[in-house]
Order: sequence, then structure tokens, then C-alpha cells
Amino acid sequence: MNIKTVTVRVAALVSVAMAGCASVPNIEMQHASAAPIKRIALLQTLSPVPQRVLVMNMGGAAMAFGAVGGLIQGGVNADHSKQFAAILAKRPALSEEMMADVERSLKAVGYDVMVVRDQAPKQAADGKGDDYSGVHVDADAILSVWFGVVGYVSGGFSVHYEPSVLVKARLLDAKTKKDIYFKTFCVGYKMKIENAVMLPADTRFRFGSFDDLMAHADEAVAGLVSCEELTANRIGWDLRAQ
Repeated sequence: MNIKTVTVRVAALVSVAMAGCASVPNIEMQHASAAPIKRIALLQTLSPVPQRVLVMNMGGAAMAFGAVGGLIQGGVNADHSKQFAAILAKRPALSEEMMADVERSLKAVGYDVMVVRDQAPKQAADGKGDDYSGVHVDADAILSVWFGVVGYVSGGFSVHYEPSVLVKARLLDAKTKKDIYFKTFCVGYKMKIENAVMLPADTRFRFGSFDDLMAHADEAVAGLVSCEELTANRIGWDLRAQ
């Protein structure tokens, strides 16, 4: 995955999603019409640490002071995001666990999985997507899974911070490179993204304030791991043979 391109696209998506007008592709796997898939190449393209970490309070006290308050709260959110990103940087297992859980989930529903670490798509010529034409694998399909944004969000009417994890999963025919399955998962905080799949996060991983979140950093990271595991299980469920 072209990490820089993905990060820019996701940053724009998240900003629009918070405003309530984003939309993403939603392609279901059509088992009846699809060619038989027995072996999936899982591309190991995740950065060790998610590239966009977000801790946001959408209802902070400063928001009561209009545009100026919004700028102040934006600065606070940026500082909180930076602090939490430093916590995640010390725990680089999040991406590794995501890949391991996706591999496990696929095998559980009967697929042979090969993990590919030396190939990745490049940026498409139009700059708006990814080009898989240079990816060549001994498999029936190619699966890319990547994080969009990870972190914690306190909604405008909320009294707690809850996990917010955005994950994209794309399955392509290994020969034609045509999309077979393409989903965006929002786990925890419900971003306003049309066509995204919303998955509830475990309510155990909620924190009353940013200070509370940072004081329980291990639990906060565990909450994000729980979200990626939920997503991996859902991907396996979606791709199961029917």
C-alpha cells in the first residue's frame, strides 16, 4: 500500500466524515458468480504503527466559544493525538496482530493463505487509488487490509472517550485485478460515512477523560486491539464460502 497516498486520502475522508457527508465503496463478495477462490495472497503492507492516530473531543468546553473555541479545541485535539501516537509507537504490535488475525480468520473459513511481504500496489496514475498491476502472486485472489484512522473520540453529546478504528479491506482477482470485495469498517465511534460497516466496540474500553485514557494506556491500546480483532473476524465471515 502506498502509505503516504493512503494517509492523505484517509485524512480527507475522516475530516469529511466528521462533517457527515463522506461515502466509500461497498462491494459484497458474490459467491454464486465468483470464480472459485481457494488460495488468498494476504499483502503485508501495514506500517508497524498506524499512520493516522486521532484523539478527538468533539464537545470540549472550548467549542462553546464559536469559531475561536473551535480552533482552540482543534489545537487541544492535535496535542492529545500526538501524545497518544507516542504511546502507540512504543507498542508496534497493533499492525502485526491485525495481519495475524486476518490470516487466522481466513484459514478458519477454509482458505489457504499465503502472506506476501515483498510486493505492494503502487499509486494509480490518477492519484486517486492504488494500482495492483505489478503484484504477481501464486494465488486466486489478493487481499489488502489497512488502517485508516485509529484512536479515541468523545462525541458532541458524550461523556466518555470510545475507540475509533477505521479499517479498509479490498479483495481482488489475482489475474484480472478486478475488485471482488471492498469494505470500510468503522469500529466504535460511528463516523458518518455512507456505505461503511459499523461495528460496536467493547464498552469496557471507555474512558471518562483524556487524562483517564492516558492513565490507563495499556487498556486503551487493548481496546484498539479488540477493534482490529472484531474487524478481522468480520472479514472472514464476509468471505466465507456460501
